[in-house]
Amino acid sequence: MSTFEEKLNKHIDKVIALQNSEREKMLSPEELKELDLSLGMTEEEWTAMMKKAEKNVDLAQKHLYYKNYRDAYTTAESALSLNPHLTRALIVLADSALKIYETERDENFFDKAEKHAKDILRQEPAENRAVEILSELNKYRKAEKKEKKKFFKYAAIGSGILIVIFSVIFLQPEKEKDNTVKFELIEAEENADAAWAQVENVLARRDNLIPQLFDAVKIKDARFEQLINETKIIREKLAESDFGDKISLQSDLQKKYSEITQIISENNTSGDISTLMIQIEGAYNRISVEGKRYNEAAKQYNILVKKYGSDYPEFKIKPYFKGK
Repeated sequence: MSTFEEKLNKHIDKVIALQNSEREKMLSPEELKELDLSLGMTEEEWTAMMKKAEKNVDLAQKHLYYKNYRDAYTTAESALSLNPHLTRALIVLADSALKIYETERDENFFDKAEKHAKDILRQEPAENRAVEILSELNKYRKAEKKEKKKFFKYAAIGSGILIVIFSVIFLQPEKEKDNTVKFELIEAEENADAAWAQVENVLARRDNLIPQLFDAVKIKDARFEQLINETKIIREKLAESDFGDKISLQSDLQKKYSEITQIISENNTSGDISTLMIQIEGAYNRISVEGKRYNEAAKQYNILVKKYGSDYPEFKIKPYFKGK
């Protein structure tokens, strides 16, 4: 006799195969149920599977609310693999794909958001949220087309301007060239500092949530206690650190916090902290996103420092943020 997990996996494989096939219409709930029963699933197991799908949608909606967009997307996908007729799951899938595109500019998720919104309308033609998502995507597409038109329209003019700029740079005195480089360094440094300020904003959100988590759990674990003590030492150092040391210390602190929450997740059986854990995961995701943006800005600045730092010793290399 097959176990329930084996039957569940067969069901998921069949649903994915149907979703990837060229069928114009997914099997109806009744047809899917009949298929699963023919594969050996019982009525009770079918009902349990449908309930599990609903719970996954509820969790996906929580992730979306707390801006854990990628977690929301994968959890909604899981729900649809169990019940492809859950319109709520499709809406979360489309919404989270749109948010991932908006926050990370991942073009793959632009296409996914569009596909999922159209899937919603095929399932529920009167669903307004699908229309709203398609409308938002259309605005982005129009804006991109407008930018491309501007580019081609002014390409010739831009080429002429570049020629003039290069001519002026090469013909101007050496001192003016140096000033141009210095202005580039100043601008790049300002961009990096502004990006780090955004990282600090999401770090502050994390620092407000972590103490609440520590107060809510009681775990007897040697590694857990060691990590708690290590975070206290890092926080004390942060209070007296300069900008460069602060970035390095925050990277270390984020790694420690991530390990602590992992231990809590593995050892805590209570559902009382589930909402708090979702909020913390959201904060970690935002830290990761803003950290990448800071690192990109720091990289551009550091390249300039490496090129011209000997002439401008007041500009120093900025460390990268390595917290996950």
